[in-house]
Amino acid sequence: MTLAKGLAVALTAGAVLIGAGCGGSDPETLPPPNEHKAEIAKAERELRAERRKAERRAERAKQAGTITAGSGIDGLLATLPGRAGLVVGRVGDGARLTAGDLAGGFAWSTIKVPIAQRVLADAGGPSGLTVDQVSQITAALTLSDNDAAAALFSGLQTTHGGVTGASEAVGGMLREAGDAQTVISTEGRDSFSTYGQTEWSLDEQNRYMAALAGQCLGDRASTGYLLEQMSNVSSDTWGLGSTGIPAKWKGGWGPGLDGRYLVRQMGVAETSGGRMVITLAAIPDDGTFETGQAMATEIASWAVENLAGAPELRGTGGCP
Repeated sequence: MTLAKGLAVALTAGAVLIGAGCGGSDPETLPPPNEHKAEIAKAERELRAERRKAERRAERAKQAGTITAGSGIDGLLATLPGRAGLVVGRVGDGARLTAGDLAGGFAWSTIKVPIAQRVLADAGGPSGLTVDQVSQITAALTLSDNDAAAALFSGLQTTHGGVTGASEAVGGMLREAGDAQTVISTEGRDSFSTYGQTEWSLDEQNRYMAALAGQCLGDRASTGYLLEQMSNVSSDTWGLGSTGIPAKWKGGWGPGLDGRYLVRQMGVAETSGGRMVITLAAIPDDGTFETGQAMATEIASWAVENLAGAPELRGTGGCP
């Protein structure tokens, strides 16, 4: 039943109840008066919530371009077996186009990139890394090795004063990219890392990836080092890794509180129409990692085939 229909039914029932008070109907067959009041109040609250969501969507649309229904992405997303989101941006300042009803979620392994960036910044660049740090960054980014990422973060805890200090240090990398919203989590869940549970929107993640791809973060040696690692990913060859074009990316995946997998990626693709920054996410209805991978691949393939050379994405914007 739609929200509007539910409200209409509740209002109609309320009118019947009022009429019954004027004589005729058996009162024992009528629901208590408060039941209708509760239904109407609930429907009204939901309508107000929907209006607020629509207003927020309209505001976001003013700040970032929206991929229109005529472009075909809405049709594609409607055929996918689950929720999905896509943000496509320009390298540098990250002028962005958005689509889908999934705005983000837990960062999972995508947060390993700013962790590695923080380690590089503390080391003064690639030449200052220890042998262990070199192998850990490579494993964390190309293999999505959790132990390697944990070792990198443990080092940050030592130098920045614990989990909170290390988390804030990693968050500083996002601030440098212009992301004033995302806060690196200091709370884990089950056996998962604290930092992996960071809530990171696709829009802000695209902002970060656009700045990284434009070499706007730190020194060029460090950003070049990270991008080179991301060009050799072998752990998540779905999504951007299945488009058949050169790309640099990092994926992340894991179960939500309801057990269904969130699958996400961020990266930059080298298309015939120029470079484009892509962040995407999917939560399949069946909750499986495999279906999420397939959804991500469809979304990434559509983006590189249909948005390469789009006017909004041409050239390289200035650094944030």
